[in-house]
Amino acid sequence: MALITMLLASPASALDLGPRDGVPPPAGISGVSIEYSDRRFDGSLDINGLSLGATLDREAVNLRWGHSLRLAGRPAYFYGELPLVEYAADGAVTDTFDIDPGSGPGDLALAMAIWPYADRDASRYVGVAGYLLLPTGEYEAHRTFGANLNPGNNRVAGILQTGIHQGLGHGVALSVAADVMVFEDNDRYIGARLDQTFQPAAPGRLEVRPYYTGQASLSWQPMPGMTLASSYYIDRGGESRVDGGDWESAVNRERYGLLAQVALSRQWMVSASYKRPINRGPDFGLEEAAQLRLIHWF
Repeated sequence: MALITMLLASPASALDLGPRDGVPPPAGISGVSIEYSDRRFDGSLDINGLSLGATLDREAVNLRWGHSLRLAGRPAYFYGELPLVEYAADGAVTDTFDIDPGSGPGDLALAMAIWPYADRDASRYVGVAGYLLLPTGEYEAHRTFGANLNPGNNRVAGILQTGIHQGLGHGVALSVAADVMVFEDNDRYIGARLDQTFQPAAPGRLEVRPYYTGQASLSWQPMPGMTLASSYYIDRGGESRVDGGDWESAVNRERYGLLAQVALSRQWMVSASYKRPINRGPDFGLEEAAQLRLIHWF
């Protein structure tokens, strides 16, 4: 299982798996990858009753190292990933307020997955994974007005995920997964709040309730070394509040995704994916996301 997409511009984030991430690699294999991702957010931000249009672009280069092993006789995989992030902002909100998008290293992600059930003959796998996001990234409180424009999040977050992968024959496979994400409080967050002078308020404590994601993907291997897939995601929860205010901004969203993956050799692989919400409303949120990733196994 792999941490593919973390949408860090909102208080709650999404964890997406690739369509074949539910299949464990043989033990003793290491992998390194570099991924370029571009995620665009737009819509209206409600700042104390004032609706302002905003566009946010998050570009990142994600560096990852992982290794497969066996734990208690079962296949397992561990990895660490570090993003290098750059934000750009535009729209009416940048004309009205002094917005300072950040750039630099993001939060370190550590993950461990184990497959309690793995039947390669039947192409059936059941996996469980735990993820830990550590607040190692660049962070300044003044960059959290309206949305977090820091590479880091200034809090620890954890994810528990389980998934099933089933081969259906003729190169077709179905993967289904669900996860829950929990967050430590962040005591240096502004949000969409103004002070009495109509300037960004002093930082307060951000609280976020658990965030849930369900996902399913159907993949097809038309030839050895090539995978094509489509995915469907359901995101719920993640209500947030700052300084004891009202709970708001619950995520209620469905998304679709398309992926193509090609093996360049036995040790090199490249993949590209595109994701987009379905019937998104006018509120500020994810508009689209694209990733390009190069992987080397050894």
